[in-house]
Amino acid sequence: MGFRETLRLSWSNIRNHKLRNSLAVLSVTIGIAAVIAVITMTTGLQSALLNTLTRDLLHADTISVTVKGNEGAFGSAQVFSQRDVKHLETLKGVKAVDVIGRVRAASLYFEGHRLLSPVVQVTTDPKFLPLDAGRPIAGPGEIVIGAGIAQSICEQQEQAAQGAKADTAKIKESCKRATQSKLLADRILGQPLRMKYINAQKKIQQSQLQIVGLIKNAQFLPHQTAYVDPSYHSDTEELGGQAVPVYTALLVKVANISKLASVKQEIEGYFDRFSSDARKLLGTGTEINVHTLANIVDEIKKNFGQVTGFLGAIAVVALLVGMIGVMNVMLITVKERTREIGIMKATGATNGNVLQLFLTEAVLICLIGAFLGVLAGMGLSVLFIKLTMMLFSGLQSIPFVFVPIWYAIAILTGLVVGVVSGVYPAWSAARTNPIKALRYE
Repeated sequence: MGFRETLRLSWSNIRNHKLRNSLAVLSVTIGIAAVIAVITMTTGLQSALLNTLTRDLLHADTISVTVKGNEGAFGSAQVFSQRDVKHLETLKGVKAVDVIGRVRAASLYFEGHRLLSPVVQVTTDPKFLPLDAGRPIAGPGEIVIGAGIAQSICEQQEQAAQGAKADTAKIKESCKRATQSKLLADRILGQPLRMKYINAQKKIQQSQLQIVGLIKNAQFLPHQTAYVDPSYHSDTEELGGQAVPVYTALLVKVANISKLASVKQEIEGYFDRFSSDARKLLGTGTEINVHTLANIVDEIKKNFGQVTGFLGAIAVVALLVGMIGVMNVMLITVKERTREIGIMKATGATNGNVLQLFLTEAVLICLIGAFLGVLAGMGLSVLFIKLTMMLFSGLQSIPFVFVPIWYAIAILTGLVVGVVSGVYPAWSAARTNPIKALRYE
């Protein structure tokens, strides 16, 4: 009996017992669908949460470069030049580079009151700063402020509005969300701030600034920091016989968060060499820190892996139940077709032919179940994604992620399940005594 004939007979028998074999297919479909749904859903959810946690909240796709000992508000040591920036922009995997520079002796005043502890810095790429409200600075006379400064201004506004009846504790609590609440943010945007600072001529100068943007809380941006146009920056160093503007820190945004480690390594290598302006100014005695949030990203991925493994284990149990269901159907089939087996053997069929026939039926049932399971699993994952989006509105979007390697594994699993669940029934059929089989009623 050739393979084609075996396949034809197996398919014919499956069609002749539609209800029973459909239930067997369904049991495999449920198991495979559960595995595929879990893998597809958790892969998409991981991608969405990584974007939300590491990009939108922590901004872990950003690398900060600072002088050791001057990390707080990026310190006062100003050594990074535009030439350093241009070199980092050429590194593979780097999306953008920005400088941060401190405005000398800057202090901010709102409605005549000095704001405590603000740090005023300049940035050459305002769009680099993540905003909760408003827009980036477009030139001199504008300022974007951190969440801490926004909170202080909000508290002053509320105190003035409520007067003696003001509940200080309640005001402090509500103003914690000053950058996130549209009502509070709209009151702050457009307000004037007066900045007193030391200009390039080393004289005290005052400028009137308008608040145009409110910065998100981010791991690498102190919440008591404000940013203004580079024209307010006055620090220079002598390099190559000319005065060159220098800055306190660099921010490097990577194109792909998975490249954080390799980009960090290249940045460290550059600043270890005297080809960088920062190293020329610092000499060998001071270390340059290149800081990432890679550890947090790895921990998030690790936790997701554990969740996926746990849910996957539950789904595998469903697949095991499906395998037992197929085995049960095949054993019933062998019992019902005992007389048919006897006739096959009496007309020349070998034990191998019988084994091949029943094993092929089991494999066909499981492969059909696996194909349907992959499709059903993809459909379930889409449904789960929609439900999750409804329950967790904080997630901007959960992508549907194709995981072809797992689809291939699912089909292969269906093949393995078919073989495993069909071996014993097929072996039992092959060992049937033809004489007893012919007498079987």
